[in-house]
Amino acid sequence: MAIFEISLDIPNVEIEKMDITENGDRIITVVSTVEGTRCHKCGREIIKHYGHGGPIELRHLSILGMKTYIRIHPARYQCTHCAGKPVTTQTLNWYDPRSPHKKAYEEHILLEMVNSTVADVSIKEGLGYKVVMGAIYRHVDTEVSWGDIERLDVIGLDEISLKKGIWTL
Repeated sequence: MAIFEISLDIPNVEIEKMDITENGDRIITVVSTVEGTRCHKCGREIIKHYGHGGPIELRHLSILGMKTYIRIHPARYQCTHCAGKPVTTQTLNWYDPRSPHKKAYEEHILLEMVNSTVADVSIKEGLGYKVVMGAIYRHVDTEVSWGDIERLDVIGLDEISLKKGIWTL
């Protein structure tokens, strides 16, 4: 049997094991190689290990056409500086704790949206409509920061809105 390597492109982790589910999905369990985190109360760097949190399973980019998930049990650390000695769960920069996906997979979803509808991407990726919309909401601003815009060189108007008498800048 020939063996080859594929980079997961996930910094600061080591692969612990890989499993294949009944339906052929890949689950790669990783462990963080980063020691410590910042206290969620005081913001100081903390290194007193306090076990691990429950498993987080994040959708990763498909590998060889198979759905792939990354599973991590995030390390937890206790702050010795704050009253009550609160515990903070470590987060790594390749995922957002509010998302069920790696950041790279969400970027992939956004690229899939080019010339497609949310329903199209939902079908192609095997995701629910609300899951695709969640990725869009996390990455696309819904309001314009007009203070950041010095000058408009081109402006596009929606002809349907013009016929309705509704248009805004």
